[in-house]
Amino acid sequence: MKTAIVTGGTKGIGLAIAKKLQKLGYKTVITYFHDDIAAENARKEWGFDVIKCDVSSFNGMKDAIKAVVKNYGSIDVLVNCAGIGLKQKFILDVTEEEFDQVFAVNVKGVFNSTNACLPFMLEKRSGVIINISSVWGIDGGSCESVYSASKGAIIAYTKALSKELAQSGIRVNAVAPGLIETEMNSHLSSADKAEFCENLTVKRIGTADEVAHAVAFLIENEYMAGQILRIDGGM
Repeated sequence: MKTAIVTGGTKGIGLAIAKKLQKLGYKTVITYFHDDIAAENARKEWGFDVIKCDVSSFNGMKDAIKAVVKNYGSIDVLVNCAGIGLKQKFILDVTEEEFDQVFAVNVKGVFNSTNACLPFMLEKRSGVIINISSVWGIDGGSCESVYSASKGAIIAYTKALSKELAQSGIRVNAVAPGLIETEMNSHLSSADKAEFCENLTVKRIGTADEVAHAVAFLIENEYMAGQILRIDGGM
């Protein structure tokens, strides 16, 4: 059985991806950092192996991935989903600490998880890495400049890493979701959501399951490499 790891997999988009991969036949391991209750629920309800670790810690991710390989022998798929955002605010209101935290998780976290998994993928010359970016990393979002910058960095990293690893049999792609119904967007009012949807071709907010389908497509389609797949309702 092939093994997949989903960082930030206890709820929202990460949990939907983990469930999708489990249905596709992967032994799915999820990581988390803060919410012990959500992690225990995911373990009990879906049977996932759950690892508590901080993606922003280089050595912490090395240790976590080594534990997965020790248990299952290999890593076939890595989905870098762990991420954080800020409430919309003018750039001068963003603190240095907030900037550092967003980049530590959203960008360095992807680097750390990828570096931890790569030796094992390179050894068998196969593997798939999917990074979860955002449409704001492509278009930029007003009053979300720091978050947009972090997600834009993931897009550049994905394209460059794909070229770097293609000859080793490892494919790297990314998904760029638009507005998705998750806890991260729970602060938006119904009026805010309705206004946003008016500008979409598909007049509704997306679901985590729809993002999971996009991830599965990139994993299964062996001719997809270095791509950024938007799933945004036609922004």
